[in-house]
Amino acid sequence: MRAILGLSILLVAAAAYAAPILPPITGHDFNFGAYNTDGTPEWGTHGAAPDTLQYTPNSLDHEVTAYWPNWPNQPVYPVWAVAGAPIYAGDFVLGVKFTTSDAPQGPLNVSLVGTGLNTAPGAADLQIYGTVYLPNQTLSGLLWALDLQNVALYGHAGQNAYGLDGVGTIVAGLVPQYFNLIGQTGAMRGHVDFVDAPLGWVPALYDPANPLDTYIRADFSGETGVLPEPATLILLLGGLGLLRRTR
Repeated sequence: MRAILGLSILLVAAAAYAAPILPPITGHDFNFGAYNTDGTPEWGTHGAAPDTLQYTPNSLDHEVTAYWPNWPNQPVYPVWAVAGAPIYAGDFVLGVKFTTSDAPQGPLNVSLVGTGLNTAPGAADLQIYGTVYLPNQTLSGLLWALDLQNVALYGHAGQNAYGLDGVGTIVAGLVPQYFNLIGQTGAMRGHVDFVDAPLGWVPALYDPANPLDTYIRADFSGETGVLPEPATLILLLGGLGLLRRTR
């Protein structure tokens, strides 16, 4: 129930401010720099169908670098690959789609909103595979899994870098199992950098229903983790509201 309440607060805040979501991650933080080693373009516009951003599972992808149980405080643990000799960094998997735009006229004139790609209830849209050596426990395999219910990409038209946020429910993973986080609200946040994007990408007030059909390489640097308890979240979002009103 508390996870649902926390997520509801974030969704209301996102709707009220038209993006970004700005999730305040406070613990069990994984840092990553995501890409597809096999060269598959991460972003696709798919004509009038929803735009998608996908980072595929691949044991050769070494994208997840560190795990902070009590972010931003020490200790921090390096993340290693799942199997074999100690190979630094784990695998990041993500699938999200953008179905519409809520961008207002003004400086923040790109704002795409959507959900996770996997629409089955409780299915994960964000996954982390790797190995973490904790003081009294080694965790190796699926470390983290989120069912993303709300995502937003936002920024200024014609740029190559955009903010990307998402919130959802922690549904699986060895870290959530070990620390009893299953069912709590989790989030991702960071920046997507389009690589060698076509000139003018993304246009102002761009809508994913635009019949553009192109595929673009995109790096996603950011973090994923757990959100604070609802009472703390209310205070944080209250401060966010004051900040926005005084701009």
